[in-house]
Amino acid sequence: MAAERDGGTEKIRIGKISGAQGLRGELRLYHDSGDEEALRRLTLLLLRIGASEAAYGIEGLRFQKRVPVIKLCGVEDRSAAEALCGAEVYALLSEARPKDEDSWLVSDLEGLGVFLDGAAGGPLGRVRSVIDNPAHDILEIETAGGILLLPFVDVFIRKVDIEGGGIYIDPPEGWLE
Repeated sequence: MAAERDGGTEKIRIGKISGAQGLRGELRLYHDSGDEEALRRLTLLLLRIGASEAAYGIEGLRFQKRVPVIKLCGVEDRSAAEALCGAEVYALLSEARPKDEDSWLVSDLEGLGVFLDGAAGGPLGRVRSVIDNPAHDILEIETAGGILLLPFVDVFIRKVDIEGGGIYIDPPEGWLE
């Protein structure tokens, strides 16, 4: 899906720099999976702005509420941090992959078919994106009739089959109307 191979090293998009934090070069990171443990395992980030890409070591990581705040080697002040705002953030797949079998990267979910659990036939639609929400993530599902939003919570999600290319759901009554 969003994994890329570059010189034999597989990397994956893990998020985006959403803003500068403070005056000492820290950055706020929108982290696709929200998996704090996976983020703490990372030692190197690749930031891509347009066609340029640069590697940065991670000097520090803390959380402000649920938001990861990172300090990258060589980013020493707010001006340097602001220059990186909007950058797509990649990590080595071997470091980024969540260890918990019930955790996925957003890039794992985007593009998957969405099927009604137990119903025959093709997909209802495809996952267009995953919306970060304080209570829980929300699947944005693109269907022939438009966009549907479904909370990504156990009560509605019956199965996530990455290899099979589908998410099987049991939505609330009236959701399709």
